[in-house]
Amino acid sequence: MFLTEYVLKLENLVFESPVYWEQAPHFNDNIQQLGAKHPGLKKLYCGEPCVTENVLDIARSLPNLQEIGLRGGIGRHPSNSVMDHLSCYRMLPKLKRISFPWVSFLGVGFYPPCGNAYFNNPGLRVRLAAKAKEVTEQLLEGIQREVMAPGGPCLQTVVVGETVYAYGSNGRFQKSRIIRRIGRDRRTIVEEDIENSGDEDD
Repeated sequence: MFLTEYVLKLENLVFESPVYWEQAPHFNDNIQQLGAKHPGLKKLYCGEPCVTENVLDIARSLPNLQEIGLRGGIGRHPSNSVMDHLSCYRMLPKLKRISFPWVSFLGVGFYPPCGNAYFNNPGLRVRLAAKAKEVTEQLLEGIQREVMAPGGPCLQTVVVGETVYAYGSNGRFQKSRIIRRIGRDRRTIVEEDIENSGDEDD
């Protein structure tokens, strides 16, 4: 049964991966129902891939979002990376925060090994960390160029994996030493029902 039948006034929503709503088998159907019931939703986190189709579906139904986190990976196709999907976030004019999965899930050519690959190879971890930093910097630069260009939203925060980057006074995203992400978009469902919050605006 669809969640909105139970929540009178929803502001923040977090789903586990993958999104599962029994009566709406397609992602865009889910989003349309959610937007119709809760047009003032400000925060949405789910396990769908961060690709143009999904972001545009969300933007059409939930134009007031201030935070979005599509935590699903994109895959390894060489012509389909997160960089190809950044400009669609401009369709969310009130957006302040974007959350992405780990860089190894963004289709940017960074696929670190796991397990035994690190044994007897002490320099591998250092090299991979340097590569991850390089790829993340490219992503942040792409966000400034493709999302925050004139007319786009004024982002304050970008989360990549578990690392938070805050937009600084120097006009660049910098790794935050103050903000620490607490894994909120990994919890199964978080509902913040503001039914009893008086007459406050969404």
